[in-house]
Amino acid sequence: MKNKRWAATIIAIVLTAGIFEFFTADARAQGAVAATLDKVTVSADAAKRTLTKMQLNAETARAIVDACVEFGKASNASYSIFVLAPNGDVIDAHVMDGQLPIGVETAMLKAKTALYARTPSSAVAQRFNTVEGRVIRLQLGQASGLAYYFVGGGLPIVVQDQLIGAIGVGGGNQDEMCAYTALTKVLGPQPPLTPAAAPAGGGGGQRGGRGAAPEQGQGRGR
Repeated sequence: MKNKRWAATIIAIVLTAGIFEFFTADARAQGAVAATLDKVTVSADAAKRTLTKMQLNAETARAIVDACVEFGKASNASYSIFVLAPNGDVIDAHVMDGQLPIGVETAMLKAKTALYARTPSSAVAQRFNTVEGRVIRLQLGQASGLAYYFVGGGLPIVVQDQLIGAIGVGGGNQDEMCAYTALTKVLGPQPPLTPAAAPAGGGGGQRGGRGAAPEQGQGRGR
């Protein structure tokens, strides 16, 4: 009888440990644990060759792209995705089926905006929300291969207060949320998104890339 009780106790402990590991792994998969720089930046050997350490590594960039594609498939949507290094080079990218050229181009522009401004492209759009304010900034950054693009969908990739890249998503109807969800899943908790600004005429505001009106001629894409 004692042996049976002992065996039952052992089984219960094993099952409890298994359940704990399952939920812990699931929490990690959902981005509950913040990433560290040593896990998501290039290796020491790569940094020695390029003389650049604070850059998102290829494995992590691919995981972010895959997470954004997963987000699109789950909502039956199509997106163009670019993950850039801090200098603007493409680390990884993916264009889902059904994308128009404008969706691909704007995804890249959003990523460049996030790199140039060190802030979400939606925040840039809100900060410079007049025609005059935008016109005088349209050419800024182009000499270094960056640019301003005043639509949501671009986010800087920051780990432990270090900019290691940027993501730009275009061509869909939840561009910014696709990028945000992907970063959260792969890198852990992210800063809150920029609150939507209410339009001048009142009523609920919409953010570029989060249900905003589509660009003319592209259906859902931006």
